[in-house]
Amino acid sequence: MSVEDAAPEEFEGNVTTSPSYFRIFFAATTPGGVLEYKDQTQENGGFAADFTQLTQESFKPAPLNTSITQDGYVSVMAADASSGDLIYIRESKNEDAPERFAEPVNLGKPDGVPDFLDTVLTIGLTGRQNVFVTSSAAGNAIWWKYQNANTVKEETFTVVPPGTDTPVEITVPVEIPPAQPWSDWQQLPGGLCSLTATQNADGRILLAGINAASVPYMNLQSSDHPFLPEGWEGWKDISGGLDGFEQLICGIDGNALVHIFARIGNKIYMMVQDEVSSSTFSPWALFASFNEPVQTMTLATSSNDGLYVAAQVGSGPNSPVYAKYQTGGADDNWSAPQIIAHVANDSALLLQPNADTRLSLFALETSTGNASVLTQQSLAHWSATWTPLGGPLSAMAVTQDVTPNPA
Repeated sequence: MSVEDAAPEEFEGNVTTSPSYFRIFFAATTPGGVLEYKDQTQENGGFAADFTQLTQESFKPAPLNTSITQDGYVSVMAADASSGDLIYIRESKNEDAPERFAEPVNLGKPDGVPDFLDTVLTIGLTGRQNVFVTSSAAGNAIWWKYQNANTVKEETFTVVPPGTDTPVEITVPVEIPPAQPWSDWQQLPGGLCSLTATQNADGRILLAGINAASVPYMNLQSSDHPFLPEGWEGWKDISGGLDGFEQLICGIDGNALVHIFARIGNKIYMMVQDEVSSSTFSPWALFASFNEPVQTMTLATSSNDGLYVAAQVGSGPNSPVYAKYQTGGADDNWSAPQIIAHVANDSALLLQPNADTRLSLFALETSTGNASVLTQQSLAHWSATWTPLGGPLSAMAVTQDVTPNPA
């Protein structure tokens, strides 16, 4: 299905059925191009034994993104194996639909983009989906596409007011789906190799990334013209005297302050928003330092409403995963780094809250493609053993599923 042919179902307003589940949704692609998923079988519980193939189409091993719609439905984005076009798939809002997921929507890809270095799927200012990509072509151009907001028109109805027999006409504003569900691809200035994003407290998207020279940049949607490329506040070099940036992640804490974390060699650095919704941040502060290089890191909101950072340190079998978290939920106090687990080998890591706010840590081994999950027992303690999820997988993505669907 093309963007132009997309059903307006997703644009018909908010779901009215009360959520019956809050489960973690785990999506994956296989080296053979299969897009598949498994859910927790119950809230805070284990995962289904087998994967379910999401669609019969074939996909590239990466990229893979998951998110939720403004109504809490799961959405997935992957790249078509033959064309390289981005394919967007979401759960159907119709509980009587024969399939859990609606027909895939082809978002295409921008002109002159042979492949993607990185992709982001995130909720934006209107509560709708936003897609950001960076090109593998020279210059690493940044492109943006988003779901258009509903439009409002006035409609006139004839009603009989209570207590009378006389009909009267009333004119009221009515929200209707947009004529074009998705925007065209729009190019943002600059070029980056990696991307990360979070929502500002006021709903605007904060976008950050690292360019080919390992220099980090940050950009924030403007409040006046948020849906125009020229309306963004502009890319700001946030290197702050540091160099050799390898990874950025960002998130917002319980005080509605955005935090940005940077991985450089054997150190992790942190900068914090000066005030809620501000475009200015503190200088980089040393967040953690280790005896070996940090391989990767991930971030989520913890049970006490604070941020929780986990990172693999060192390389090879049985490498430790360290964690550090805000102790007061949303203050400036952080725990000391502590080992919470060991991975079987070098792994991609993801954190995702459960319904009871405890975290689950997902690891995907880069060499074998085997995925596992570890569950938090309390703020400072985790399960002793990993639970296998299956493999071989080439990419993984997780999100929350908070809407009714078949168990």
